[in-house]
Amino acid sequence: MRFIWLSWVCCIVLGLALYGSNLNLVDDAENRWLDMLFQRRGAVATDSRVVIVGIDQETLSWAARPMFAWGPLYGELAQAVTQASASVLMFDLIFSPTSEGVLRDHIRSVAADLSEEVSPSLLRSIGFDKPFRAALLNMAKTGTRLVLGFAWENGQPVFSDPSLLHIARRQNTGYYNIATSRDGVTRGIELYSKNADDRVSAVSVVAASYLASIAAILPEEPVQLINFRGARSSFPVISLKQVIETFRTGKSLNEKLAGKIVLVGFAGITDFKSTPFGFMPGVEIHASIIDNLLNHRFLKRVELKYEILAISLILLLLLVFSQKHTVAAVIVGIFAAFGWAGLSVNVFDSYYIPVVRPLLLLLTFVATTGLIAYRSIYFDRRRVRQIFSRYVSDSVLHEVLSSDDRDFMKGTRRHLCVMIADIRGFTTFSEKRDAHEVVKFLNAYFSVVTEIIMRHRGVVDKFLGDGLLAFFNAPVESADFADSALKATIEIDQYSKSPEFRAISHGVALKVGVALHVGDTVFGNIGSSRKTEFTVIGDTVNTCSRMESLNKEFATSIIVSGQLTALIKQQVNWRFLGKRSLRGKTAEIELYTVSDQE
Repeated sequence: MRFIWLSWVCCIVLGLALYGSNLNLVDDAENRWLDMLFQRRGAVATDSRVVIVGIDQETLSWAARPMFAWGPLYGELAQAVTQASASVLMFDLIFSPTSEGVLRDHIRSVAADLSEEVSPSLLRSIGFDKPFRAALLNMAKTGTRLVLGFAWENGQPVFSDPSLLHIARRQNTGYYNIATSRDGVTRGIELYSKNADDRVSAVSVVAASYLASIAAILPEEPVQLINFRGARSSFPVISLKQVIETFRTGKSLNEKLAGKIVLVGFAGITDFKSTPFGFMPGVEIHASIIDNLLNHRFLKRVELKYEILAISLILLLLLVFSQKHTVAAVIVGIFAAFGWAGLSVNVFDSYYIPVVRPLLLLLTFVATTGLIAYRSIYFDRRRVRQIFSRYVSDSVLHEVLSSDDRDFMKGTRRHLCVMIADIRGFTTFSEKRDAHEVVKFLNAYFSVVTEIIMRHRGVVDKFLGDGLLAFFNAPVESADFADSALKATIEIDQYSKSPEFRAISHGVALKVGVALHVGDTVFGNIGSSRKTEFTVIGDTVNTCSRMESLNKEFATSIIVSGQLTALIKQQVNWRFLGKRSLRGKTAEIELYTVSDQE
């Protein structure tokens, strides 16, 4: 029984499980595949309009002050960017207004302990952010846009830095938050909230909108897969120290910053986030998002409905094909799996084709259909072995088992050489002996003759009393089948005249007559559900049988047809016996014998 339906059941059940529910392990595997595609692709071109001013370890050492006292440095940076005619200055930093308040409270406390008066004007003049505020106010009057960010949770009220909010108005602010997958890796971004009445945008969207209109750059869906442009430092990075020192010397920064979006953030010392390319500073992730917005480069994942439609169609074709060509369907299924994965690799960067669910389905088809094919082949080989081990030699049996073509089991027409051998005088011989002696003689005789026929790649079809039916060139085809049949016939004739044969016949002068004829013959596994046998049928068999009966008339041991002699390649001394019209045949047939054997 063939369990081909098992492939259908397994594929349908697994498909419903994969696409009908959220399986975290599958999603994790898909994310790993996506990461591998990024790493295989490597770094690609970035938008030259995006530049990063990085706060690195060298800048920290050079500044020689705590971070809350960096206001004057940020002020110089703002002046430098404004002077260089940058389009946008975006800070990937959250400024805390508490440091100056703490400093003022500390001064008041010390003054109170010393019973000293501190004038309000003195307290108002204390503040590290004053130069920064002044620079930002001046920037607001120029063409350079200031963009600030804030931490925000979806559904929560918008919060921005109150110390800078009056400079960077609401429309110039956005949230920093970047989504992470279940494994903690950043792969996507929610560009804006879905609340149309009070929409909040990511800081990257706000920054990019100053170089291109929102309508032109913003995708319809808020959640997008980031098309990372490469590992760390894929975008040009200038240290904050270098920018300020260049500004102080009066040198121009126009070549590096003019008309560009300048992102300010930590580079290489903190604010690391896990990405497909490994850990990366958050400011570089924002740079990739801005690049994707300006160039419409977010990963375009194939829609789920098209993925389901494609894999369903492929599986349906494979399942239908496997009904008649099981092994071939397994091979095609393997190629389909490799093809799907290869397509995902080759189109990456333009499209992202998911692979895990489709590959699981294809591999399930391959595994189940492969098991069915193995089971079918195993039982088929066992059945063939059971049938042919009685008829052919081990070498021929090996060839039969190695063959992928088993059509001959169902019935095949081929050019065969049929052999019929008969013992003349056997009736008289058997009447004079008891049954045990007769059977013992036949067993000994047939054992030798069968071995001769099998050695010459023939098939012993059946024993007909003292007669024997065999054929050559089936089930395995042979170019020299006619020569093999003749050699076997000559060897049988020699054995019938040998002392060994005379010994088993108790000295009785029995003669063996053999006939060979060639023609198109039907052969196959013929019978019923209760009994079958591998045999030949057709006019060639009937003609050969009538030819064998002529051995007595011609006083020959071997008689062959003219059709056979035309196929013999070896050198043979033929003796022409004449033409005869056999019973049931209108055309005459040429008859020959081997003169050396007489």
